[in-house]
Amino acid sequence: MTHDNSLLAIERQRRILDILQRQGAVRTAELTKLMKVSAVTIRSDLGELQKLGECEIIWGGAVSKMPASDQDSLLRRRGELNAASKQRIGRKAIDFIEVGQTIFIDAGTTTLEIVNNLPRNLEYLRIVTPSLNIAVAATYYPYVELVMPGGVLRNLTRSLIGAQTIRSFEMFNADLVFLASGGFSVENGVTTGNILEVEVKRTMVKQANSVILTADGSKYGHSLSLNVAPISAIDTLISDEQLGEAAAEKLENAGLNVIRV
Repeated sequence: MTHDNSLLAIERQRRILDILQRQGAVRTAELTKLMKVSAVTIRSDLGELQKLGECEIIWGGAVSKMPASDQDSLLRRRGELNAASKQRIGRKAIDFIEVGQTIFIDAGTTTLEIVNNLPRNLEYLRIVTPSLNIAVAATYYPYVELVMPGGVLRNLTRSLIGAQTIRSFEMFNADLVFLASGGFSVENGVTTGNILEVEVKRTMVKQANSVILTADGSKYGHSLSLNVAPISAIDTLISDEQLGEAAAEKLENAGLNVIRV
């Protein structure tokens, strides 16, 4: 195709590597649209990056091979961002948890704080999560029945993805889901930037009786490339004071129970 030469190969590969480092994974179809080149060209670029040890080609795309030490550093940096707000959000989320519930907990640094703040005296709680970090934190509570789905591990977020993960979540009718998001707005709802995680999030929303979005106010007004759920699918938002009065009112008018901590 003539437009395959619109960018030099080295420029395309540099852009692909940047996406992999930010998102952890990318689909061939996404790259063909972004770079305006053929799938053959993209597969060739991914092949070159795989030879360099930068990625691993999977069906339909590629995943980053960022060293584990770099992945750990990135997760720590995410956790440190707005850390105090995330802790307050996590503590407030506990108010919605009752003995005997089955709850989904999405992968994320804010949702991790929910588990870190669980009470010690519940009799029984079932937690279903795709997140390794959240699963490890949950093991410190003897009353928690922990369920992890099958699937493929996305190293960048320590989260399970794929068809097996989705099928596992479809087994449950959860009382509630604590959802994480890279961005949300009234117009576009809850959004994410990673195509490999979006279907897992959508399934959790579908299978839960109540949907609680846990996100600090810095995420408001940002719409990422993939839609998880419309704002009408969210029952409660637990956020912080970064979410201004006008934004909170707009979300409440859209039907959300908005809590700022």
